[in-house]
Amino acid sequence: MSANTLIITRGIIKLAKQPTAPVMGFAMSLFFLLVYNAGIGGIGHLDAFGEKGYLAFIFPITIISLAMGSSSGAGQTLNADMQSGYFRRLYLSPVSRRMLVLAPMLADTLSSLIFTGILLIVGALFGLPFQFGWVSVAGILLLSLLWALTLCGFSAGIMLRTGQHQSAAIVTNAVFPLLFLSTTFLPRELITAKWLVTASWANPVTYVLEANRYLLGGTSSQEFFLLGLLILSFTALASVVFALGSAGKIKI
Repeated sequence: MSANTLIITRGIIKLAKQPTAPVMGFAMSLFFLLVYNAGIGGIGHLDAFGEKGYLAFIFPITIISLAMGSSSGAGQTLNADMQSGYFRRLYLSPVSRRMLVLAPMLADTLSSLIFTGILLIVGALFGLPFQFGWVSVAGILLLSLLWALTLCGFSAGIMLRTGQHQSAAIVTNAVFPLLFLSTTFLPRELITAKWLVTASWANPVTYVLEANRYLLGGTSSQEFFLLGLLILSFTALASVVFALGSAGKIKI
């Protein structure tokens, strides 16, 4: 087994032993789903939500919040390894610093995929529709992977550049307000404030939500799905480049 494989395996095992971040993200996702569906779901009979109801419309928020709750895990893992002297012991090994950054990111992304799968199972038990069957499931998992990688990469990179483990939560704090400036709770045709409608068009979170809605209830269009996939592919790539470019900031 290569040194790189061992580092990745360690990252996965370490996260499995201390799954606080992904479990909190999962709990937050379920909380949002239950509260919003119970509190606002009564409007699901409106034509704007289609035949699938409010559950299919609100469910994508669970995908968003899941990654938000667990994305700081990679940064916290890196900070703990830096403080413990773990990286210092690997200084003369063939493992590159970039791999030390990539391993916790991969572990966090994998955990997000697993918990997304669990959320989909829970949703299916409560009647969550899948517009294209297993193709919808695969598409949602792909979107989840790209979204989780985006948040993990930027969180890890910011932590390395600032040297403060608290800064790993900066990305989550920045994304949270965007939820309320998008079509999180209502489709555009039901939003009466013009400034909010305008803000939603410029908000990348909107396209993530609408891409998932196309796969679930079909209340969005294929164009939104393609735009969401394109945006997330770009942000995921940018976050990986940013995180790996921050590898030189690791203190040995």
